[in-house]
Amino acid sequence: MKSELELKKPDVNHFSNADHIEFHKQSYLICDRYGTVINAPELLTGYEGKVSQEDSIYKWIRRSEYTEKKLETDHGRDRVYTGILSIVRVNLKHFDPSLRDNAAHVYNLLENYGNLTAVDYDAETAGIDSIVTRLNSSDYLPAVQNLGLVPWVAELASLNALFKTYVDDTAQEQIVKPDIHSRTARRETDTALQKITHRVTALIDLNGPEAYVPFAREFNVLVNHYNTLVHEHYGRLHARTDIAPALIVPLAPQPYTGKPVYVIPEVSLRKVAKDGTETVVELRFSEDFTVSYKNNVAPGTATLVIKGIGKYAGELVTTFNIVAEE
Repeated sequence: MKSELELKKPDVNHFSNADHIEFHKQSYLICDRYGTVINAPELLTGYEGKVSQEDSIYKWIRRSEYTEKKLETDHGRDRVYTGILSIVRVNLKHFDPSLRDNAAHVYNLLENYGNLTAVDYDAETAGIDSIVTRLNSSDYLPAVQNLGLVPWVAELASLNALFKTYVDDTAQEQIVKPDIHSRTARRETDTALQKITHRVTALIDLNGPEAYVPFAREFNVLVNHYNTLVHEHYGRLHARTDIAPALIVPLAPQPYTGKPVYVIPEVSLRKVAKDGTETVVELRFSEDFTVSYKNNVAPGTATLVIKGIGKYAGELVTTFNIVAEE
């Protein structure tokens, strides 16, 4: 007669790499703790080896992912810094004297740092930190605001902070590239656990459930926890906030240069909590939204399309003027 005591099945196919290895680490500890009851040392040794193998592969993948993200972020901050410099240079010839003066003020500061995009990572990171601090100071902020550089400076600061995070995450010991693929390692770890759970299920049917209740209780709690994480993850993925009601700071007129004009808008959303408290969330370019442009070369009205990404969905449109010198 089949026992009513059953071991839950982990939804391992939907676990992220991080959750998958963490689940198996904790699962192994439970199995090892009840090794006497399971009474299959060769299965436990095999499971321990597969968990260790997958853990090594996960560490290598994580290092590789962060290295790639670090490079992407470095390219991103280079583009933003170059964009700031380009805007400042264009405004050095602006017909408005105040803009010319503001541009000269900021340009003299940037010139002191040389070509930051050509120096090593540490020097560029320190340089950007210093520039952002000074551009946000009372000596430069009015000029930055008048030139429409506030979102550019904010994005530069954000990318620099993100870059430092990736540097910290990759500053670990060198990990040798594994011989097998992550998918194979996951499958082998799952199989090693299945051998143990199949054995325990057979023992329950053969000997009765009494001796296996403590193991089953701990194991099932662990499985329920990680299966719930999967369901919550998918729920978060589908619960994206519509960007359409967002507020956009009006965009200042931009000088005609004969080249495409790019402006990063300041975008925010008002959110109301259950208790009625209202907060304003500043959305971040490249993390919460992207932008695309239409008619952004010739003098006249240019169109800017803001599209939500990540936690945000939908899109909204705004415009700005491109003005030719008289």
